[in-house]
Amino acid sequence: MNYVITPLSENELKSFFDKNSIKVIEYFLKKSILSQPEKVVGQVDNLPIQIPKEHIEQWVVQALGAKPAGAGSYPIDVRTEKWGADIKMLSCKIDNDGNLTNADSGETSLAQKFSDANFGEGNTLDKLFSDKKFDFIWRKWKEIIVDKYKKVETDFNIKDIYYFIILRAGTEFHLCGLKVDLSVLDNTKIDKERSTNDSIWIKHFIENKYGHVKIYKAKKRFELRLKPAQWYKSKLVITFKTDFKERTKDILDLVKTNKLDNYIKTEIIPILSPKSKS
Repeated sequence: MNYVITPLSENELKSFFDKNSIKVIEYFLKKSILSQPEKVVGQVDNLPIQIPKEHIEQWVVQALGAKPAGAGSYPIDVRTEKWGADIKMLSCKIDNDGNLTNADSGETSLAQKFSDANFGEGNTLDKLFSDKKFDFIWRKWKEIIVDKYKKVETDFNIKDIYYFIILRAGTEFHLCGLKVDLSVLDNTKIDKERSTNDSIWIKHFIENKYGHVKIYKAKKRFELRLKPAQWYKSKLVITFKTDFKERTKDILDLVKTNKLDNYIKTEIIPILSPKSKS
């Protein structure tokens, strides 16, 4: 069975992200970890590591010698002369020991312009769901997906499309990739057993053990979730360990007592220094 999106093998992934590219990602990851805010004394809840999507896109631009592809809702985020890629980050659940669980990742949108297509007068998405016209909905959504990437081919003469995804798992990050093949889009089918009045599940878009896709009525989006533990077990990721430890410090107090400069010098700057690994 050929799928619309297929995981890149370990060798395929490393053909994009070689040793130099990995060093670039490690550099930017250290800088991002450095920018995470300190907790105040007595604060109990942990603060998850947050990195803007636009920054991760720039990581890939730098790491792969690529170019930014377009702003806003353009179909891809980065490109070279040969390929284009959509860059994403998904959150993952971990257990108390920091290991990936079997839970699905967070979701990401693959398409969200249902209203742009011509569905006929009076055919709102809510009504189509209410009338259970699932085949019609999916047929139209396939047209949206094809039109989305056709624009990339028209604008840049690029036919090879990829997803590069960062999986955020506590203090670790896993990089993976998928190749897009729209020529097999018609192999997909609606999973009628799992579909409901609120969502339509699609079979054969991605192999089940790696993830799933479905159309959400409320969000009017076509979304993807991955199964990170399976990606890790199948050695389809490049893993980055950050050794991130949340810091507790009253920054306002440091400013008032003129100790902020010393804090930066003794505790913050060494994080970026190679000597900090010893």
